[in-house]
Amino acid sequence: MRTKIPLLVMGAMAWVAAAIASAAAGGGFELLSEKEYRSELTARSLPGAALVPRAADLNAPSITVVTPDSHAPIQPPVDIELRFKPAAGASVNIGSLKILYGFLKLDITQRILQAPGVQVTASGLTAKGARLPSGSHKLLIEVSDNLGRAGSQLLEFTVK
Repeated sequence: MRTKIPLLVMGAMAWVAAAIASAAAGGGFELLSEKEYRSELTARSLPGAALVPRAADLNAPSITVVTPDSHAPIQPPVDIELRFKPAAGASVNIGSLKILYGFLKLDITQRILQAPGVQVTASGLTAKGARLPSGSHKLLIEVSDNLGRAGSQLLEFTVK
C-alpha cells in the first residue's frame, strides 16, 4: 500500500532540508543580506549621514566588545562576543537588549537572538558565525538595567 504525502508536508520537508543544507554549507547565520547592505551604503552616502549613539544614562550598564576586533579586517563568518556590566546595586535587563544595524538603524536583534548557538545572559552575548557582505559595518548595541538606565556601544568592523 502506498501512502500519499500531502503537498504541504512535502513543501515543509523541502524547506527544512534546504535550511539544513544552507546551514551546513555556510554555517552560522545570515546577519545581513546583500540587498540590505546596498541600502545601507545608499543611506551612508546621503549628505549629513551620521550614526551617533545616544548619550548613556548616568550609571548605565557598560557594554564591552570582546570580538570582533575593530582594528583589522575580519575573515567571514564573524563571531560577536559582548560583555554587559551593570552599576553596583543594579542588574542587566536582558529583555531590553537592542542591536541596530548602520545608518538605517535596521533592528537585527531577533536575527541574532534566534540564530542557532547564540547565548545571551545578563553578563553578555555570544554569537558565532554571522555572515555579512564584505565591507564596513556598524552595529549599535543598547541594553538597560532594572532601573531603566540605558547604555550603548557602537561596534565598527570591516569584513574582507
